[in-house]
Amino acid sequence: MRSTSFLKPALVVALGCVVLSGCGTQNAGAGRSPAGGTVAAAPPSGAPPGDDDAELRFLALMTRTAQGCAPDAPEGGGSAPAPEDLPGGEDAPAPRYGPGETPPGVPNADGEIPVPLDDPAPPGPIRESTGPTPVEPVEEVLTGVEECDGGKHAERVREGFGNTGTTDYRAMRERLTDLGYPASRIHRMPDRAGAPRVRLDLRVMGGHLALEVIAAGRGVIVEAFGAPETEDVKVTDVRREREPDTLTS
Repeated sequence: MRSTSFLKPALVVALGCVVLSGCGTQNAGAGRSPAGGTVAAAPPSGAPPGDDDAELRFLALMTRTAQGCAPDAPEGGGSAPAPEDLPGGEDAPAPRYGPGETPPGVPNADGEIPVPLDDPAPPGPIRESTGPTPVEPVEEVLTGVEECDGGKHAERVREGFGNTGTTDYRAMRERLTDLGYPASRIHRMPDRAGAPRVRLDLRVMGGHLALEVIAAGRGVIVEAFGAPETEDVKVTDVRREREPDTLTS
């Protein structure tokens, strides 16, 4: 049996390489932790102990699908650009030091290494804290690899439910796990006109991808949408731009 301690980092690196090379840079909010920071390295919180293998299979599935959307992605991780190669890097002024001053980390004449201290900010008015204002998470637009990836997963789920006639949440959940999506990533939503509905959290490596799946007749309606990348935002809380019952199967 192959060790999961090696497989999981390898899959995460491969998936990260494809996503970062294919879908461009998306800025994360300051002070927020990307969902992929923990989701990619371990099953989501609350997952049963045996879900680790399911998460490994899921990461392998995500990697294969993403590679199909970014065929030109490099196999390796590549190297980071030098500071001078970054925009504006060539215009950065060199630091200047006065008489008797030394650069940080360089011993002075007494053999001591000076530690630079930032100039203290001027005191400002003290404002009373009123606490954070809750903000409702809203749907985000998928672009690049994630847009392509979402379409492929949506098609895969539609084909997997073809002519099954799913009528309840348990049957929908079992079918999704059979398709390779861990139970810990399947989240029940309120029924839509009596039909079971779930959302799939496919966010990995700080990504945004999620799916909404609704039973319809002998099959399902599936649409990919974007969720904020932060792990404190649940896909069940994201407000969609349009109601699911306006979608077409």
